[in-house]
Amino acid sequence: MLTPFAIGYAGFYDRWPWLSFAPFAVPLAMGPLLYAHLNALIFDRPIPRWHASLPVVQFAYQAIAFCLPLDLRGAFDREVQRPWLDPILAALLLASMIGYAIAGLRALRRHRGWLLARRSDLAASRRVQAVLVAYAAIVTVRTGYLIADALIAPLSYFDMFGFYVVLAVVGDYLAIEGWRQADARPQPIVEPIERDWRPIAAGWMDRIEAHGWWRDPGLDLAELARRLGTNTAYLSRGLNEGLGLGFAEAINGLRVEHVAARLRGGTDGDILTLAIDAGFGSKATFNRVFKERFGVTPSTYRRVSTDKNAAERPNLQRTT
Repeated sequence: MLTPFAIGYAGFYDRWPWLSFAPFAVPLAMGPLLYAHLNALIFDRPIPRWHASLPVVQFAYQAIAFCLPLDLRGAFDREVQRPWLDPILAALLLASMIGYAIAGLRALRRHRGWLLARRSDLAASRRVQAVLVAYAAIVTVRTGYLIADALIAPLSYFDMFGFYVVLAVVGDYLAIEGWRQADARPQPIVEPIERDWRPIAAGWMDRIEAHGWWRDPGLDLAELARRLGTNTAYLSRGLNEGLGLGFAEAINGLRVEHVAARLRGGTDGDILTLAIDAGFGSKATFNRVFKERFGVTPSTYRRVSTDKNAAERPNLQRTT
């Protein structure tokens, strides 16, 4: 941005006219570069490549014009560039700068909200804010100059001196701040990673069964999460997404399987006692869960299991 102004102020274009249209500066790259920098700080990722489309077009246009013969270049500047293309470029530049400033502000607000929810130190947010404030200063000054040029009087090359001073000061400030905070640890937003909950939930169920926690009639989601060393949100989500079960379904499933195993084993214990020993708090809950699981009542299940065991038991009676 500063190179054409600096060398022009030093008389380079008067001494070497062929430097006109040399693509030393690409103003339309200012907004995308700011947004790319903010994305690196806030999201730790690059921006999509389409953001470079306008800067690439501007650079290519300048490079092609630079290759024209000097006389043709001068005519093009007088007849096309100044009366037609300069106003279009000014409008595009202003729209780009304002648009990327708004996008940067939204990203900053998201970053600040993310930090507030997870940290008490907002130093990382303040560093990002400083970049955006510096850019806003450039946008404000540039807008003022464009308004003056359009509504008051056309501004000459030398009239833009103030804008380039602001641009140089802001550039130096950002460079010095970047150097001072080179070792500062950024705090980008970390997006949640999609997990495969199936092995996690299966591991939880193995631990629940191994420790016999399902026998506790007072077991609830919070207590189980504490024993597993996790939180209720993760436990509930893991059971739902990993096994397709709610907390009650998972625990009552272990309990009812235990009772069914006892009944298949031929125990003559009271069914209600077996249910209470397994952790069920009421007969109604036990009967409902058992029938949902096996399609029959506990009494019917016992009778069928007893008959099946009797039919499968080998005939040990001694024949004579």
